Amino acid sequence: MTIRFLMKTGALAVFLLLYVVAAIAADEFPDTLTLDKAAVLAVRYHPSMRVADATLASSNAVVTQAYSSYYPVIAASAGDTRTGGTSILSPTIPARTLWYDSYAVAFTLQQTVFDFGRTISRVSVNSNLSDASAYDVQSTRNTVVMNAQLAFLALVAAERIVTVNEQSVAQAQEHLDQSKAFFSVGRRPQYDVTSAELVLANAKVNLIKAKNQERVARLQLESAIGLHPRKQYAVAVLPASEKNLMPLDSAKANTIAYRPELQAAKMRIASSDAQVSAAWTQHMPSIVASGAYNWNGYAFPLLSKWNVGLMLSLPIFQGFNVSAQVEQARANADATRASTDVLMESVMLEVEQNYLAVNEAAERIAASSKLEDQARENLDLAEGRYTSGVGSPIEITDAQVTLANAQITRIQADYDYQSSLIRLRRAMGL
Repeated sequence: MTIRFLMKTGALAVFLLLYVVAAIAADEFPDTLTLDKAAVLAVRYHPSMRVADATLASSNAVVTQAYSSYYPVIAASAGDTRTGGTSILSPTIPARTLWYDSYAVAFTLQQTVFDFGRTISRVSVNSNLSDASAYDVQSTRNTVVMNAQLAFLALVAAERIVTVNEQSVAQAQEHLDQSKAFFSVGRRPQYDVTSAELVLANAKVNLIKAKNQERVARLQLESAIGLHPRKQYAVAVLPASEKNLMPLDSAKANTIAYRPELQAAKMRIASSDAQVSAAWTQHMPSIVASGAYNWNGYAFPLLSKWNVGLMLSLPIFQGFNVSAQVEQARANADATRASTDVLMESVMLEVEQNYLAVNEAAERIAASSKLEDQARENLDLAEGRYTSGVGSPIEITDAQVTLANAQITRIQADYDYQSSLIRLRRAMGL
């Protein structure tokens, strides 16, 4: 059994394991997917969450490393040294070959007694960065949820547009049948039949495009969730949303309080300030206690000895290295504050834009609803005129196109309202 065979076998086993895990996860897709369920699955399975969680775990490990300076360092060592060679004691004594062993066992302990804030500054630096990473995880979670919900809304809208195009095909087919019937009895010319066939063909092309867009939207939803189910599933129709929004000032206040990126920025400012202190404390002395217990000898039992000491270390001159590090830390702190101000402006702009988008979409919903009703009434009138023999096929075609466009406009307004509301909540950190 060669190494190459073992590697191939192991790779196959890993692949099969990943396939089984993916299959089990894919089975968690419900028969009817809701908006909330899509968000839950995305948080559980999207790879971005694993990246964020791993980054947070790394930050927590760095904090533990910083805390380690508070604890003593204990080490043990043991050794056996074998020495051999030819030894000449005097010219009159023949040379002899000697072999002997020397043994050594030691325990050492070292503890920083006081370093004038150096350790606590390092702990503060890394603790604040760890808190910032925790907020970054929350930010990633909010983004993953938003993307999954937006993809869900896009699929719902795509399915509604497919329905509209199916209705257009049915209307065009009905009009074609009517035109053929009228032509067969001499009430309408051949032009009406040809025109109706052209409208039907165009409606079928639009339906093909709509169905393809629906399939693309379904793939985008599965990608946003991080799961690709092996079974067919439906998406639940969303209930009507409340059209009442909190005042813009309240939205901004919530953003300052809850937006994780802003909270993470505050933690990074605190970390930068602590880094300035950590750099400055390198000017200060440190006191370290140490002790050791040793056993040495050429034969057992070994001879023992011990030592205990206290050492004060005071940096006197380091070539302006520490001063330069302090200046660098201060400059980094200033840059962090400036970046936070830039982030604040960007976040507030995002909140205001989405707030306006929600209100604008709500107004379009009301207007497009009235437009749809008028377009449907116009189609009824056109069909009545055509049936009575005074209307033209162009009127029917225009009315059908107008109704389809009005329905799609209403669907787009609904999607824009829901998606803008989701983006607003994400911008506020909710």
